Amino acid sequence: MNKKYIYSIMQIKLLTLFLLLSINIFGYEIAQVPEPKPGEPVPSLEVVQEELTQAEKDFEIAKKMFNPWYGGPLITGSGATLPQGLVNVQPYLYVTVNYAAFDENRNSKSIKNFTQVNPKLALAVGITDRVDIGILIDWVHQKQAGKSSKHFGDTEVVLDIGIIKETPFLPGIKFSISEIFPTGRYQKFDPIKAAVESTGAGAYQTTLSLTTSKVIWYWLTHPMNLRFSFNYIIPTKVSVSGFNSYGGGFGTKGKVDVGNAFFLSFGWEFSVYQKLVIALDVAYEYQNISTFKGINGLTELGTIAPVGSRSRDVLSLAPALEYNFSQNLALIGGAWFSVWGRNTSDFATGIVTLTYTF
Repeated sequence: MNKKYIYSIMQIKLLTLFLLLSINIFGYEIAQVPEPKPGEPVPSLEVVQEELTQAEKDFEIAKKMFNPWYGGPLITGSGATLPQGLVNVQPYLYVTVNYAAFDENRNSKSIKNFTQVNPKLALAVGITDRVDIGILIDWVHQKQAGKSSKHFGDTEVVLDIGIIKETPFLPGIKFSISEIFPTGRYQKFDPIKAAVESTGAGAYQTTLSLTTSKVIWYWLTHPMNLRFSFNYIIPTKVSVSGFNSYGGGFGTKGKVDVGNAFFLSFGWEFSVYQKLVIALDVAYEYQNISTFKGINGLTELGTIAPVGSRSRDVLSLAPALEYNFSQNLALIGGAWFSVWGRNTSDFATGIVTLTYTF
């Protein structure tokens, strides 16, 4: 018989024992021997005691196995929605160093360190048991070669719709639609510090997402939470002027057709024990080519200013540790770093976040 099927059957049996023995905690009798039918042998006291002893052992396992706490890995979201009336508050702090850049041939070449300090605040509220809504607010401080800037980043509003609630046999699945509003700085940069002024894309970006998650009891006392998320991003065209997030220079004026993108991530959480969890995200992002129509303008050297970008992609990892103070409060810290890419930054990020649901 398939091992996972056996574990699923064990989950149901142990859950039944857990519920029955919970009644015993409140002083009720649960281990009564039923009246035997005529001609049926009466079980001996030794047999009854043996069954009770085994039930107590199963109950101890069940207590550890049926209530794991997860705060979530750093990158991949949950397949569940926030229950009606509950609110989640989750501040983040990202500290990123772009220390190199991947070229067209996927070679990483050193650059002057480009540092970002990026606090974020995520807020969400459950509208119904299958629908929640949230907002993500960004603030970005950037520095390179003695030049720095700070400004709001783009703002995201998300609507989650639950499709399937997680059961012992089925994963939780939700569909999300989000809109990113261009509240970040993206054009008319100061030429002296244009390299550090971009904090936004300038485009309205619609993201369609499908996310699934499932708790797996492969090891009975160390359950795992698996997550997978697919996100497809559709941006609008952007009117740009001067030095901007897509390049440009003196006299630049026109429109950038920003390429569509998709983002895949897989999240894994392993319960060391109820409060302590090891987590890992594996993420892949692809951004299509961005093209420009208009007047390119000139660089400081008098050459034609480039505007737009080639297609790019990056594979990254995000290991983390979670400490769950309770089922509703968790502290998560870890790193996020690139391992392979093309036409994009080679980066390392430290992340710490606190998530609280009430």
